[in-house]
Amino acid sequence: MSDDPDLRSRLQRIASSAGDPPEHGLERIAARRRRRRRRRRGAVATAAALAALATGLSLTVGTDRRDSVTASGAAPPEAAPAEVPRTVEVRCEPTGIVVPVASVRAQNDGLHIRVHNLLGDETTLRVTGREGWSSGDIPVVPGVDTVRQPVPPGRVTIGCTIEGEVQRRQVNLVDPAGYYVKPALECEDGLEERLRNLRVEPPERSLVRAARQALDARVAGGTGELAAVAPRGYPAQTLSVHTDDPTVQLERDGRVVGLVHVRGAAGAAEPPWVAVPRADVCAAELAEPPGEGDAPATTASTA
Repeated sequence: MSDDPDLRSRLQRIASSAGDPPEHGLERIAARRRRRRRRRRGAVATAAALAALATGLSLTVGTDRRDSVTASGAAPPEAAPAEVPRTVEVRCEPTGIVVPVASVRAQNDGLHIRVHNLLGDETTLRVTGREGWSSGDIPVVPGVDTVRQPVPPGRVTIGCTIEGEVQRRQVNLVDPAGYYVKPALECEDGLEERLRNLRVEPPERSLVRAARQALDARVAGGTGELAAVAPRGYPAQTLSVHTDDPTVQLERDGRVVGLVHVRGAAGAAEPPWVAVPRADVCAAELAEPPGEGDAPATTASTA
């Protein structure tokens, strides 16, 4: 800076009039100017930021609010489906039959029914299903008992006798596990024969012995090599269940080769067993064609 005393004096007066204390001298003038430039730049930047914010707010307000809302990733789960019971409760009461559920789940041996007989005396229970399936009349003593029935899945009717009248309710039997398989022959060549009106002599109290006796003379080599079991339907189904169509399934090497329907006196579904009104057998198992007392032989080819 120039050492001219007059110039120095004039600059000091200018600095004093600008608000800087005179004692700080000319060195403060440059610093002051720098601070003012920084303040101006800061003010400009702040104004620009505020302008941008105001623009964004105006755009948001002018937009449909529904478009600016996003679905939460933590939406509440849907209500879990109601668990279908594995046993249907049936109450036979003096005022009527009570079945509190609309659906029941099949188990590996069929439909399970817990019967509450509150009538004070023995009554009968009857279960019917699709394709003409029926349990017949099942005696039920007072108290609580469990009845198992290999009824096919679908709409099932359950009834009990109350004061001489059968009262019924319907339930839907569901089979999510796929237990049920409709009984059917598995003939290697697809050919079947239907035998009718075979006799059981002498009468038998064993269902299996009755079926074997009726077919022994008709099957090549007899029925001794064939397994006699409950009909396929449910895997754990047994021959002892109450039904109005007692049937024995004959198997060879795991294949179903015969379905034998057995009856008692006058067609009753109880022993002693005296007749086989119908037997469906794979043709390859038969020793000879049906005799004159049987219905004409029929053959069927399975797909």
